[in-house]
Amino acid sequence: MIIDQIGIYQDFFNRTKNEPLIFIQGSKRSAKTAHLLIECNDNFVSRNGIKIQCFSESPKQQNFGLIADYQKLFRPVLPNYKFNASQKTYSHKDNQLAFINIQDNIKANDIANSLGACDIRYVNECHGWKRDPIEKLMINNTGQMFFDYNPWHKFWADDFITDTNFLKTTWRDCERFLSTNQIRLFNEWTNLGKKSEKGSYNYWRWQVMCEGNYAKLTGKIFRTDNIHFCTKAGDGLHNYMIFADPSNAKGGDYFALTLTAIGSDGNCYLIDSFSCNLIEKVLIAEKIKQLQKDYPVERTYIETNGRIGLKFYNDCVDSSIPVDGWYSRNDKFERIMANFDVITGKLLIVDTPQNREFVDQIYTFMSPDDDDYDEDEFYDDNIDCLNNAILAYILVYGQLKVLF
Repeated sequence: MIIDQIGIYQDFFNRTKNEPLIFIQGSKRSAKTAHLLIECNDNFVSRNGIKIQCFSESPKQQNFGLIADYQKLFRPVLPNYKFNASQKTYSHKDNQLAFINIQDNIKANDIANSLGACDIRYVNECHGWKRDPIEKLMINNTGQMFFDYNPWHKFWADDFITDTNFLKTTWRDCERFLSTNQIRLFNEWTNLGKKSEKGSYNYWRWQVMCEGNYAKLTGKIFRTDNIHFCTKAGDGLHNYMIFADPSNAKGGDYFALTLTAIGSDGNCYLIDSFSCNLIEKVLIAEKIKQLQKDYPVERTYIETNGRIGLKFYNDCVDSSIPVDGWYSRNDKFERIMANFDVITGKLLIVDTPQNREFVDQIYTFMSPDDDDYDEDEFYDDNIDCLNNAILAYILVYGQLKVLF
């Protein structure tokens, strides 16, 4: 099977055959993941007695992620391989290609220790990983180890990058694979960024998403001029959804909940919200039951990344409250900023005292890299909960997405 590849990647892989660690940093739509999967597959089919492991975070509620990308790329030849669906492992001759998920709510260090030796490893979106499990994976890897990431923030990769094991790519490297609308949007973001001050959102978006460079985003990100209220919800509301982001609900840790719906105009409406850091979980469960009674709620999601979320989800199930679990992928700041244009352009908040109070916390949201950031003063529970609801509309319903 021959796949059309981009020359910059082929040249890089050819000259780094003897590098133990390989890092690829890039913009959105720069084909990092695709080419690293191609490199892994080339080793899988051409060598003998080799063991390859590809690592990622993958949400439980949708069949997408790294293995889905692999299956899409190599669908014509997959019948030639044996596939163990429960283990997410392909076998060919005496070779093995495994897809492994290490989620935040599982002891990553213990899993990394338990995996044993491997020949080739690939860690997808490594900027979301802690250093400890990565180093444990490095120790018992006998061949090359590949990493890719978007430059959302500074992290441990800088300590391992050299002049010879690093490649930076952008969307321009694979422009021939992009749609006319995607190219138009990249050029629009670039033109706006060039005219903007350093530290502003438009400058940050240009550098990070278009140029594949790290850049600082400074100041309050969501403000009164880009968060929009409305006097009442729009017409034709449908796809009502409750999203709950559980927490310990103590100190600066808020338990956030949103009720949203999609209007006939295609916008997302925040109808009701809840955020509290001093409340019994049973009262929140009662709030969910009441909303399900008062509105035609189609789905109720509970974020289950952590121990508290899993317990609240199980408590709801045991109480016969219809809910689904939701596993949040990637770094929190990354997934929020990836939807900035949706939050500021396709979200309308019904103007109620409850929603005003909910949004007051959103106004404090800042980049963790900002010099003024203080986790004891700036909270992200409410914006994370609202953004997860938007992500659910994008991933489950195919709504709200802005090209990427």
